Amino acid sequence: MKIARIDEGIKTCEEHLRTSGASGTEIEAFLTRYLTIVMCASFEEHIEELVNSRAAESQDVALASFVRSSLHQVFRSVKTGEIAGLLGRFGEDHKTRFQDEMSNNERVATFYNNIVENRHQTTHGGGFNLTFRELVDFYSEAQLVLDAVARALQG
Repeated sequence: MKIARIDEGIKTCEEHLRTSGASGTEIEAFLTRYLTIVMCASFEEHIEELVNSRAAESQDVALASFVRSSLHQVFRSVKTGEIAGLLGRFGEDHKTRFQDEMSNNERVATFYNNIVENRHQTTHGGGFNLTFRELVDFYSEAQLVLDAVARALQG
């Protein structure tokens, strides 16, 4: 699943790096860290939208409200392991479907988790080891995790 906010950010940063000659500089590192944060926030928002939509399918207003209000308490990190835990709250089969997809697409899961881990390192003062190009390449595959979440929530 492509996310417009991320795609627009990548395009803007690519344009700036190209026209300013800032590739390989500290400016590129700052833009890469910024995009990492935007990506993770967007991933989290998208997953929350998927979960809320799934709850709304029940047509039980109180249930949907409960899910919406408690989601932030049970979903604190967007790494694939935590996503599996969240999906497990819908039933073990939802969790298993997601985990099976991640097992069959280890590269996708690794790229996704690398983005999340680098976001954690940025926000908590650790090292950061992604170039802008690597981040864009990781995102091109990592977004497939969101598709797997949507499929796991079906049914």
